[in-house]
Amino acid sequence: MKYNFGIDIDGVLTDEGPDNNSIWQQKMNEFFDREITLKEYTYDLAEAFAINNQELNEFIQAKIEDVYSSVQPAAEAKEILNELYQEGHRLILITARHEEHRPLTEKWLAKHGIPYHELHHEHNKAPLAVKKNISLFIDDKKENALEIAAKDIPVFLVSKYHNYDFDGNSKITKVNNWDEIRKNIKLFLSKNAHAGKLS
Repeated sequence: MKYNFGIDIDGVLTDEGPDNNSIWQQKMNEFFDREITLKEYTYDLAEAFAINNQELNEFIQAKIEDVYSSVQPAAEAKEILNELYQEGHRLILITARHEEHRPLTEKWLAKHGIPYHELHHEHNKAPLAVKKNISLFIDDKKENALEIAAKDIPVFLVSKYHNYDFDGNSKITKVNNWDEIRKNIKLFLSKNAHAGKLS
C-alpha cells in the first residue's frame, strides 16, 4: 500500500542547529551586532529572542532569504525520503514559508537532492492535509500537530525548544531526529499492512 506523507520544511527538513546557537540566533547576532540569546521556549521569534516586533520585522526583511538558502539539511532526511520515494509513496511538502520564497525553496531542495512530489506554501496546514489525503504528517510546531491530529491524521512532532512542554498523545509521537522518524515510519507501515490484511 502506498501513502501520502506530509512534511514540513523548517525545523524538519532543515537542521537549524542547537537550541542555544541556532541559525536564527547566529544571523540575529550578525544583523543586530549584539549578543542575542534564547530567552523563552516559544515558537514566536520576537518572544524567544527578546526583541521587539519592529526589530523582528527588520531582521526578517533583511535576512530571511539568507537563513533559508544557507541552512543545512537535517541528517538522514534526504536518504529516508529517497527510500520512501523509491517505494512509491507520495511526498507532499507543506511549509508556512511565504509563497514569494518558492523559487529559493525549490533551489534549496534541488541543491540538497531532497525528493518530493508537491510543494505547498500554506500557513493553515490541517485543511490542506485533509484535502491531500495525507496519511502521516511530520512537523515541529505543536499547534500544527494538534490541528492535524484533530483531523484523525497521525503526526510525528520533531522535538524543539518551542514544543518541550508537550509529550505527545495517541495521535502525536515525539521524535528527536530522522533516525527516529525512520523507525516510526516502519512501525506505521507495518501496523497498517497488518490492519489491511485483517480488514
